[in-house]
Amino acid sequence: MITLYARATETQRSEPILSDRKAVEIADQVDYDFSKYEKGWSSQLGCVIRARAYDQIVQNFLETYPSAVIVNLGAGLCTRFSRVDNGEVHWYDVDFPEVIALRRKFFEESDRHHFIAKSLLDITWMDAIHRQPNQPMMVLYEGVSMYLSEADNRALLQQIETRFSPTEVLFDVLSRKRAQTTQQHDTVSKTNAEFKWGIDQGSELEAWSPAIRLKQEVFYLSQFLDYPQRLPMPGRLVAQLFPFIPMALFKKSGRIVQLQVGTYS
Repeated sequence: MITLYARATETQRSEPILSDRKAVEIADQVDYDFSKYEKGWSSQLGCVIRARAYDQIVQNFLETYPSAVIVNLGAGLCTRFSRVDNGEVHWYDVDFPEVIALRRKFFEESDRHHFIAKSLLDITWMDAIHRQPNQPMMVLYEGVSMYLSEADNRALLQQIETRFSPTEVLFDVLSRKRAQTTQQHDTVSKTNAEFKWGIDQGSELEAWSPAIRLKQEVFYLSQFLDYPQRLPMPGRLVAQLFPFIPMALFKKSGRIVQLQVGTYS
């Protein structure tokens, strides 16, 4: 709901960073009190910058592999398929049964867009993925890894490697310090969710398996400085006079990591 609210709110700005009319439609119809997130300017801005970065990475992948399989874990009310669909991609949205039931009120499945009603930690979701031999594949999970334990994150990557290698995996992580600050977060603190895991270097993931290679890291929070008008006045002044301060505070507190798991023959 936080990310849905962020995209819907952004879309209604005069010059949106990300336009997502489907998010507006859903937010208008879903029975949920979004008012508790209204003061969460930092989360709102961060969510849309992150979503745009994911879109760009997925679109770049699809430019190279137009008919790839994309698996979106912890999909929630994500609308990415409607934003990046190229007419060829085979897309799977995976989430808890009650979440998929809610998705069905706003989205329709097709021969290229499928829903899987399972927890991402229930690895039987993998049995529902139809992939041709050597068909390129990307598994992504946006805004998910920090709510899983390190053991769960390791197990998930291990299963992805075992079942789907070679594939690319795309997800975002918090720093260790940031992962300890759930109660200070401007929107997550308004829920029952809790941050459980973080890392300080994307390269740490390479130690989890010889098959894992870090392709790139995107420090999306550094883009806050591209929108000084969106910062509160004190932050705006600091950003203008001493830009290195917010850069140091924000840049590495969250990042998107893109992994190559295994190699194509």
